[in-house]
Amino acid sequence: MGGAGGGGDDVKVLGTWASPHTLRVRLALRLKGVSYHYVEQDPNKENTTGELLLPGNKQPVMMIHGGKPVCESSNILQYINDIFAGDLLPADSYERAATRYWADFIDDTLVDAMYKAAWGKTEIEKAEGKNQEAAAVRALEGALRECSTPFFGGKNAGYVDIVLGSLLPWVHSTDATRGVKTFDHAMTPLLAVWTDRFCELKAAQSVMPDVTKEVDFAMAMSLHRSAQRERANYYILWYISIFCTVPILFMISMLL
Repeated sequence: MGGAGGGGDDVKVLGTWASPHTLRVRLALRLKGVSYHYVEQDPNKENTTGELLLPGNKQPVMMIHGGKPVCESSNILQYINDIFAGDLLPADSYERAATRYWADFIDDTLVDAMYKAAWGKTEIEKAEGKNQEAAAVRALEGALRECSTPFFGGKNAGYVDIVLGSLLPWVHSTDATRGVKTFDHAMTPLLAVWTDRFCELKAAQSVMPDVTKEVDFAMAMSLHRSAQRERANYYILWYISIFCTVPILFMISMLL
């Protein structure tokens, strides 16, 4: 059970606007009605597109409450649930375990598939990522069907809604760049309706980044990654040519 509400100058969030991990923390605070001070960090300093999606120590987000730092978005969400009034997680132990399972499924299975589909090193890897992404989305469609409620969290948005909702800007931007529709009304009607419903929440509208800005960022960083791969390929070919040429020149010199 969450404790007293509040926030204000006592709560500070440090993150990057393009990171889903930062967004989920801001969504949780907004849904809880907690005011906070947001400090934007440089998304290009250490992270590139795709890495902003990944779990673990690559998450560019931190919350400071009462002078004490809390790191890693899932830990921060748990902290927010415990400290501030209102529950993001269900009270029932079984439902809470199921909630954590689907949140981990999104972070581990869906995000990994999205990453491979959008930024795989080869076309084969991208194709595998697309198939895995489609399977993950179908699984989430089934989970939402079993809920029989507007949100994964019931009548109101909860923990899973926050985790999946934080990916929506990336979903929309990668859909635009790839020319696809991840949450399609024909293939995944429940998720499509859920997407519209979640984006209509005042808490979401107040912190969701502009999709056009997200698309521009994703395209710019994708070009950056492509340029990095081209440079890497150039150096590989250069080393191969040197490796092959030197023995040949040595053999010619011996013959002369």
